[in-house]
Amino acid sequence: IQDNYPFWRDNNHAPWAGKPVWTNTNVHGYDHHHVLLDDNIHNDPSDGAGGIRVPIVAENGSNNNYNRYESLHGQEALDLHGRHLIRVPTIRPSLEDDWFIRQIEMARWLTHKIN
Repeated sequence: IQDNYPFWRDNNHAPWAGKPVWTNTNVHGYDHHHVLLDDNIHNDPSDGAGGIRVPIVAENGSNNNYNRYESLHGQEALDLHGRHLIRVPTIRPSLEDDWFIRQIEMARWLTHKIN
């Protein structure tokens, strides 16, 4: 997955226009946890690199049958920081060999704790 920088820039760096991050964790029997690790993630609802996408359940009501996704905005997106969006401090991961692993493990733990 690659971001579309011109689209993100033209939308004033709005998180919903950034790199897509899907929040569904169990689709067709596969347990996925999407996480975006980026140095351009901010605690600001109007500026950030990651765009959280949530599934919209199909009309038949099946939880594994999503027919589209919608972008979260504002506080809803900020509430997923640490679970699907993780800011990477530029130097720290190079000083701590397991920094990325610890962040991903914490994100999984937070997601399962809340769900």
